[in-house]
Amino acid sequence: MSFEKLIRIPTDRIGALIGKSGQVKEKIEKICHVELEIDSETGETIIRSQGKIEDIQPFKAMEIVTAIGRGFSPDNALRLLKGENTLHVIDLREFGAKSPAQIERIKGRIIILYSKNFTDVSK
Repeated sequence: MSFEKLIRIPTDRIGALIGKSGQVKEKIEKICHVELEIDSETGETIIRSQGKIEDIQPFKAMEIVTAIGRGFSPDNALRLLKGENTLHVIDLREFGAKSPAQIERIKGRIIILYSKNFTDVSK
């Protein structure tokens, strides 16, 4: 199976994606059996893979690259490889947020709800 996907990340997150001496990039490539081609000027990252479907994990690589691009630390993004963990990015404008103030209000509610649920579960 051949796979190729382009993902754009902010240029200020490229360093986090590559890591010190390329360690993060190499780890993603090794674990997911993919090749990452990163353009440091535009932030365009191409994920390529070839091989048996049982061996490659291109969709997990996409989630990890997206998570790092959204501000996750590489260590937290790599947690997506464990178990049933997945990344879901939602557009808050779909929930009625039109202005920056409304977006901040909805973000605050999400954080509060998550904190309450997390505390309830951890008890």
